Amino acid sequence: MSKANLPEFFLPDFCKVQSVFMVVLIGELLAVIFTLLSASPAQDGWQVLGLYSISLQWVSLSSVGTLCLLRPSLAGLRDSYAGLISLLIILTATFIYTFITIRFYFGMYFDLSEPSQYIYLIRNLIIAGLIGSVLLRYFYLQQQYRHQISLESAARLEALQARIRPHFLFNSMNVIASLTRIDPKKAETAIEDLSDLIRATLNTQSELIPLDNELENGKRYLGIEQLRLGERLKIDWQIDPECLSCLVPPLSVQPLLENAVYHGIQMVPDGGVVTIRIEEVDKQVLIEVTNPKLEESKHKGHGIALNNITQRLEVIFNGQASLAQENLNDIYRVSMRIPFNMTLDASN
Repeated sequence: MSKANLPEFFLPDFCKVQSVFMVVLIGELLAVIFTLLSASPAQDGWQVLGLYSISLQWVSLSSVGTLCLLRPSLAGLRDSYAGLISLLIILTATFIYTFITIRFYFGMYFDLSEPSQYIYLIRNLIIAGLIGSVLLRYFYLQQQYRHQISLESAARLEALQARIRPHFLFNSMNVIASLTRIDPKKAETAIEDLSDLIRATLNTQSELIPLDNELENGKRYLGIEQLRLGERLKIDWQIDPECLSCLVPPLSVQPLLENAVYHGIQMVPDGGVVTIRIEEVDKQVLIEVTNPKLEESKHKGHGIALNNITQRLEVIFNGQASLAQENLNDIYRVSMRIPFNMTLDASN
């Protein structure tokens, strides 16, 4: 079973450098805490810290190394079984370390009938068991939280995909009806664009799509709105072609264009220009939509779409993407940033 096909699993991927670094950092913090709690004035604090550091790092690194190798097998088990086996791995690593310490550091034969060795082993096992249990529980709760957020995000996406504002449909149909008498060819094109837009809106199979596809949906929407608003709606596309292969969530750009028209251009008597600027900035793709607005406009309608997109970006890109807005006197601007290297090739 490849990593790409592994089911959702509550343990972090300890084969990654970032996970190993966090384990080393946590182990060292615990070593410092144990040293402060146990060291006495008669003891060399640095020597005690060194002993705790070696102990915790040996047990933790050997445990995560084993979990890295066994991850594909553990991921196929129930979480309770996987957690129990993971805890046993930690306890086994602790037992082996205790044996090696007694035999080679203290220079004694391993004999559990000796009270000092028995107490030393039990103490180590209890400490390792408590720390391991707390960490495993934390990983499980974190995975449950991510799963809940993912489900909520999927529900919000479905709600957004099912939402095409009634006024847009009614206005589009009225425009198409009027065009059938004066320009049947343009009416046919408008019907095709509306059909493609609705089809894309109802497509819930993909979590990410190429930016080029999302922009095509936006162009269809703007094309239909231009039939209704005429010269009041002007479009300025400023697109870096290298960004078109990057992956974005579906319905992440089109709702921004919809807000720009509905809460901006439509409210301004003389209309204006919707500017779409897309470029690479600091290894991220910057998608910026700017539209004119009335100075007294509060843009209350932007909240639902922006909150929806923001939460989906957080879930999908794990904090590596963002959405920001600027509400100036007569200009409204929303900026979305996503990782530039998130392309079709990188995702496979």
